[in-house]
Order: sequence, then structure tokens, then C-alpha cells
Amino acid sequence: MRILSFLFILSVSITACKKPPAPEFDRSALLTNMADVKIKPALLEFSARLSSLSAAETEFESATSFENLSGLRNAFKHAYAQLQRIKMYDFGPVAIHGIKASMNTYPTDSAKINANIASGSYTLGSVSNVDAIGFPALDYLLFFGSDIDVLNRFTVDPDAENTMTYLGALIAKMNLDLAPVTSEWNTSYTSIFKEADGTDIGSSISLLYNEFVKDLELLKNAKIGIPAGFFSGGETFVNYVEAYYSTESKALALDNIVALKEVFTGGDGIGFDDYMDFVDESEDLPLSASEITAQFDLCFTKINALGDPLSSDIPINYAGFNEAFQEIKKLVAYAKTDIPNALGVLITFSDTDGD
Repeated sequence: MRILSFLFILSVSITACKKPPAPEFDRSALLTNMADVKIKPALLEFSARLSSLSAAETEFESATSFENLSGLRNAFKHAYAQLQRIKMYDFGPVAIHGIKASMNTYPTDSAKINANIASGSYTLGSVSNVDAIGFPALDYLLFFGSDIDVLNRFTVDPDAENTMTYLGALIAKMNLDLAPVTSEWNTSYTSIFKEADGTDIGSSISLLYNEFVKDLELLKNAKIGIPAGFFSGGETFVNYVEAYYSTESKALALDNIVALKEVFTGGDGIGFDDYMDFVDESEDLPLSASEITAQFDLCFTKINALGDPLSSDIPINYAGFNEAFQEIKKLVAYAKTDIPNALGVLITFSDTDGD
């Protein structure tokens, strides 16, 4: 009887000593903010800007004038800027419909574009044409040469009719490719995204975070490092900058770093920074979310200090490009180590550039 009493008391004591489960960060709230406040509105805005680009092309085709060329170019720039705010969401519908690669593979292949135009026969959706479509191809058609050269390209040159047809086909393809993306995000995929609120591979947190890191690396490598010669022993490739012909390279890089920062912070809502702050309260992280946010701001400052366009500044400003590259590289390192360690998210892709 005494033994039973002792075991009962011991059982009660052990039960009483058990700690309640530790509170978990509300990942569902993070995903809801990203879906409803950031991703879907950004996609809808991109769709609206592509529609405006299509309308401007129609007007340019009906009356090919300097005034309408200016309107078409402005619509192009506005749409290209918005692409910088959606291309880091390259999972789910965006990935399935190949938006990132089909709309922004650069440098564009001008020889292939000209060959397509001359032949009048091409399949824009083929893998072989990925560097002859999208914004980089429009950049070439609308900005290469003087204003009169561009107008002549669409009016009096031998392949003018084919060139106008190609221009319209490029823009129509972009609108057609994006349509199912916005539709799926506004119907079935939003629920799928919000419900997969774990941190395992395949979860929405993992997909979102990994694509965020990939796009940050593209900023470092494609927009800055490769054109500036940091991967080629100092040999520069100024024509490899984004938007080479329209000279919008710096503006697009700034748009991109701002958009990436908003993914980290969640804008005015819940983001990865709040997730880190939550973990930091109990684990005392070696790097705080505020330090990472400050690094984003420093990267913006370094890019903003570069000459405009980047292609003109590369040959004369090695120090400035190296500073920008090194600060973005530091941010990439944080994104690949400190942040995922804090969040319990695995980096699921690999690269060979040493970051």
C-alpha cells in the first residue's frame, strides 16, 4: 500500500514538473500577409501594366509616331519595373508557367531576334528562343539605335512589317503567360499556399524563402557581378547588364533590392524579420533581424551610388561596383546561413560561386 502511495505521489510530482509546450511563431499569419498583401496585389499590378503595354503597342502599330513610341517605351519601363516585384515568387503558378525565365533572360540574343524577324517563322515558347523574348527582346527592339532608327525599324526597313508583328507577338505572349498565374493565385493556389505552413521542404515558408535567396543571388551576380567582371578575372561585359539598350539597369536593380527587402520584412505586416525576432527572444541569435534590415539599406545605398546607366559606369568605377558587390555578397551570406538557421528552413538549391 505504501509502495502504491509512493508511486502515485511520484507520478503527480512528475506531471506537475512538466513544462507547457513552448509557443510557436504564427507562420500562418506570415503566409497570409505575404499572399494577400504582397504577392497577389503585386501580380495584379503586373497584369495591369502588361495590359497597358499591350494597349500602347496597339496604338503604336495603328499610328507609328515619335509620340506613340514614347508612350510605348514608358509602358515598357513601368511593366519592367513591376517585374522586379514579382519575380522572386518563382514557385507555384509563377514557376509552372515559366514567368521568370521567359520574361527576363538576358542578355538578349539580337542576332536570333533578327533571324526570327527575317524568316517570319518562329515558336516563341520554344527553349531555343528563351533569349529572344520577354523584356530584354523588347528592350532591344524599342531602344537600339536612335529614335529615327527605331521608327524606321517598324515602318520603312525591309522587315518592318515582320518586326511589328514580332513586337506584338512578344507582348501578347507575356500577357497570355501571366493570365493563368493571376487566376490561380486568386482562386485555388492561395489556400494551398496558406495551408502549407510548416518549415519542411515543400512548405510555403521553404518555397518562398528559397526563391527569395535565389533572387537575391541574381541581383548580386547577374545585375552587378557578371557585367562588372567579378566572375571573369576582371574582364567586363557591359552589354550584359539588365535593360542594356533602354539604360534602365540601375533603376531596375534598385527596384529589385527594395522588393527583396519587403519580402524579408513583410512590408507593413508580418515577415521573416518578425519570425527572427520571435526566435531571438528565447535563443539569443548571433545576428538580429534589425541588422539584416540595415544591410538591405546599405546595399541600396551602394547601388544608388553607382553611375547611371550601369553599363557606362562599369569601366570607370571598379571601386564602387566592388563595394556594392561585397555588401550584397554579405547579405547573401546572411540569407544562406543566419536567417535559415534561425527559422529552421533548409536551403534546397546549390551554387558554385562560394557564397
